[in-house]
Amino acid sequence: MRPLRGSSFAPPPRTILICGAQDYACNAYVVTYHPATHANRGSQSEGAIDYQRKTISIVWSNDQFKNVETLEHEVFLAALWERGIRDTDKWDVHDWVDISDRIIASLFHDNPDFANYIAAGY
Repeated sequence: MRPLRGSSFAPPPRTILICGAQDYACNAYVVTYHPATHANRGSQSEGAIDYQRKTISIVWSNDQFKNVETLEHEVFLAALWERGIRDTDKWDVHDWVDISDRIIASLFHDNPDFANYIAAGY
């Protein structure tokens, strides 16, 4: 991983806590970063989640914005998953806004390194 140029550098987080979901206090997801390989170079996704192992894997890019965007996307998917929300669920706009507000606020509160990484990367 290469540091950012300029004064607004924040290192990427190594773990993400997802709290207040289901019947437990918190789950910690380990975040790993790796260079693109032939196995994932043609893939549409720059990130992957193993929900059972509680891991998020990010393909590191030279584009810092892409790294932040990918991690943010995968973290939000993990937070939804931990709350029992699946890809096939249908939401109306009010439900989406309500759950998004609670999830985003909780993620930033419980993961200040994640919030700093997003703020510095955008």
